[in-house]
Amino acid sequence: MFKIYEDLLNLKATSGNENNVRKYMKNFIEKYPNYEIVYDNLGSIFAYKKSKNKNAKTIMIAGHMDEVGFMVSSITKNGHIKLQPTGGFKPEVLISQVMDLHLDDETVIKGVIGSLPPHIKEANKVEIKDFLLDIGATSLEQAKEFGVKPGQMVVFPSNFAYTANKDRFISKAIDNRFGCGLALEAIKHFNNIDVDVNLYIGATVQEEVGLRGAKTSVKKFRPDMFIALDASPVNDLEKIEMAGLGEGFLMRIFDPRNVMMQGLINYFKSVATKNNLKYQPFISLGGTDAAAALDENGGILATTIGLPARYIHSSAAIADFNDIIEARKMLFNIVENINESELNKIKEGYID
Repeated sequence: MFKIYEDLLNLKATSGNENNVRKYMKNFIEKYPNYEIVYDNLGSIFAYKKSKNKNAKTIMIAGHMDEVGFMVSSITKNGHIKLQPTGGFKPEVLISQVMDLHLDDETVIKGVIGSLPPHIKEANKVEIKDFLLDIGATSLEQAKEFGVKPGQMVVFPSNFAYTANKDRFISKAIDNRFGCGLALEAIKHFNNIDVDVNLYIGATVQEEVGLRGAKTSVKKFRPDMFIALDASPVNDLEKIEMAGLGEGFLMRIFDPRNVMMQGLINYFKSVATKNNLKYQPFISLGGTDAAAALDENGGILATTIGLPARYIHSSAAIADFNDIIEARKMLFNIVENINESELNKIKEGYID
């Protein structure tokens, strides 16, 4: 199944331009006839399977399709491209990066990001507004002749590769093709397995610019529990302070918009312990789609199964397939065993 992740990582899809990933996921889901394919009005895609239990609760499991990137903002008179970020970046990671600009007809033209020389910048401070994408055009008119227009997607080139340690891999967009890949694994796994909950399994749009697809999907499909599948940044080069590669999935106990309920913490710990799964409690300064789901529809049990990754929101990150395996085991165990009684116990604090 790891081929799924390589396929997804090599696709290009920034916020508002998720169609490449959506097509891949749609084609995959169509192989499993026990699901109905459903969408929200922004383009989030889910495989839906109704439980045979007439009173079943509903679980939604979601990665997100979009990766961080840019769109063409405008073209200078010299033919350079000004960029609008779609997602968060540290500006210094962009200097001298080769980028792919996608024209309306899906042709890709190459460019390189430059910045103003240090001696003409105030205080030598790098900001994204200083960068221009140089596509080799000699003028505004020539850039237009190439087919460049405002709104077109600009993204890092595909660069998937295994490291010398074959458990680990390098790629753009690990945030969050991991979640899309694990969602597809779950769709395949549960195609012929009856569970005690209604299932929505898929991926949202526009997570990187405000968790927008999660909001619309949750409002439309009204789950009782929401599990985001997402990658999170770890800094374990010198020592493991909070989390590291190869140490298991991330149990996100806190982020600025979602404090994990004690019942969910107890439940996750119970499932992981019973099944000998490796996990890492994790505190984050960022958010996932679970934050958008949390306070919709009167409140939803919402949390994240996370993948530790180094260097996300840059041109390339690194992750470990062993952590994906632990995340997969955790997700499958939850789906196989969750029911109305377990959900009620979670709400009450989950004393196992």
